[in-house]
Amino acid sequence: MQVHKIVRSKMKKTIPLIQDQNLSLHVPETHWYSKESLRRMVQSYPQVYIKPNMGSQGSGISRVKRISKSKYELSYEDTTKLVSFPDVVKDLTDRFSTRRDYLVQEGIDLATLNECPFHIRVVMHKVMNCWRLSLMSSIVAKEKNAVVTNIKRGNFDMPLEEVLQKNDQKLNPLKTLRELTDLSHQIVNVLGSCFPLLEIGLDMGIDKQGKVWFIEANTNPNSRGLEKVNDKISYQKYLDAKKWIRENQSRA
Repeated sequence: MQVHKIVRSKMKKTIPLIQDQNLSLHVPETHWYSKESLRRMVQSYPQVYIKPNMGSQGSGISRVKRISKSKYELSYEDTTKLVSFPDVVKDLTDRFSTRRDYLVQEGIDLATLNECPFHIRVVMHKVMNCWRLSLMSSIVAKEKNAVVTNIKRGNFDMPLEEVLQKNDQKLNPLKTLRELTDLSHQIVNVLGSCFPLLEIGLDMGIDKQGKVWFIEANTNPNSRGLEKVNDKISYQKYLDAKKWIRENQSRA
């Protein structure tokens, strides 16, 4: 009987995807945080994110945008300030927990709805040795310049179909949905071959050009509220999958 194992390390779950030739094209560049890695990343990308290697709900995440060669916009929680690179490093270091390791990750210029960024939640279950998609939703930020788009930060779930129809970039809804679904299946198959997993929640992004990106994977996903933005048939499939796993498998 397979046992589901919760894998908390973001880096541990990202490495197998980076090593996959096809999936690596959809994974933002990610490194362990250091002053040197941050400097390289802010010189390479317009914006980067610094996040705890272990953590959820958007806690402890900071964003750095390059404004000029000497000025950067540092944002976290409700704070945004224009500072030099040494001050970025000092501010981050002061806020870091000594008990945590941190990552620096390429920032994705997310597609928007009413000028507010959104990302996609995808919940997958492994039932009878086959991965299947249970639920999907879009989480839309409440503010245009939101640092994170997590529900716990006051943002809100919307039906994915509605967001794909009404987004500012006029994405092709069917094409985008197919790519999201296909990429999600590829990701869970790779992760499922590396770790004993039966349930995965994926955070996926779509940039303003319509490219689909992997953001991170959660092996203990919180699916509360998704019944409100999915149809009854989909939600019942989700409940059936959860029941099957509960009755036939065990969790480490």
